[in-house]
Amino acid sequence: MPVPIILGAIAAGAALYGAAKGINAAMDHTDASDLNDAAKSLVDNANRKLEAQRDTTNDVITDYGTRKLRAFNGAIADFIENFERLKNVELIHPPELEKLKIDNSDSTLSGLRNDYQALKDAGLGLGAGLGGGAALAFGAYNGTMMLAAASTGTAISSLTGVAATNATLAWLGGGSLTAGGLGMAGGMWVLGGIVAGPALAIFGHIMGDKGEAALNNARTNQVQAQAVKDEVELMIGKLQAIEQVSSLANMTFSRISSRLRHSVRDLRNVIDSNGNNYSEYPQDCREVVFRAVKFAQLIKVMIDMPILDLNGNLVLSTEKGIQDIQGAIV
Repeated sequence: MPVPIILGAIAAGAALYGAAKGINAAMDHTDASDLNDAAKSLVDNANRKLEAQRDTTNDVITDYGTRKLRAFNGAIADFIENFERLKNVELIHPPELEKLKIDNSDSTLSGLRNDYQALKDAGLGLGAGLGGGAALAFGAYNGTMMLAAASTGTAISSLTGVAATNATLAWLGGGSLTAGGLGMAGGMWVLGGIVAGPALAIFGHIMGDKGEAALNNARTNQVQAQAVKDEVELMIGKLQAIEQVSSLANMTFSRISSRLRHSVRDLRNVIDSNGNNYSEYPQDCREVVFRAVKFAQLIKVMIDMPILDLNGNLVLSTEKGIQDIQGAIV
């Protein structure tokens, strides 16, 4: 075969090979782009679900904190005012409160008075309100601890400051951790000890890669995106558990507050009708006093029962404690 013909055939073959490689590279880029888009969508959807659950959990805890404040400025204040009108009071410990390990009535009620005084000292008395971060902290933590912290400094900033030292609570009240719709602020997510890796960068960088490299990078992104989705689902599960316990606490606290309001009304009527010397009360009037004290004690237990610990973890014993309190609401 003449040399020119051979060279021509080689050139043609090379051209065909080059065209095939070009087609394969283009196909690799297309596949890479599809995989990358799917990975990005996976992370975006996970982030949206996480943000929605964060908002829901934040709202429930904040509402609980606000409800506690309303009780202090309402039923609790009324109870303290009327109960302090009495003299010569001797109270028994109701049997249904035994399992709650409540201190004796005097110390419990003294603690409630101290909490109320701390609330006023912190500038959160009648007509005041809690800012979002403070209400969140007041709902999540031991109320006596929060009020003690607030009474030693500037009220609202102290309450909010305690919350800000907790990564989980700061995140719950601070909004999205996403960066550019994909990553995690500061390279991590924090929720009760869950820490994910650096933010993914699933963007168009594959376009600068050769076809095969782009496809490999896109596959890596897809694996990373699935890992992020799994982490997010775990975080959402933790948030849902916090929401569930907070909702239970909120509902239970509301029931006790209602019972306390009615009991204080009855207590006021008894004092107005019978005077303030408890030792001279007939049994039915003493039972009115017992009932008011009982619900004041339950309120105090609820105030001191934290939803989260200082590390941002759900306090596992709280749900059982609330269920025991529900059993005592009779």
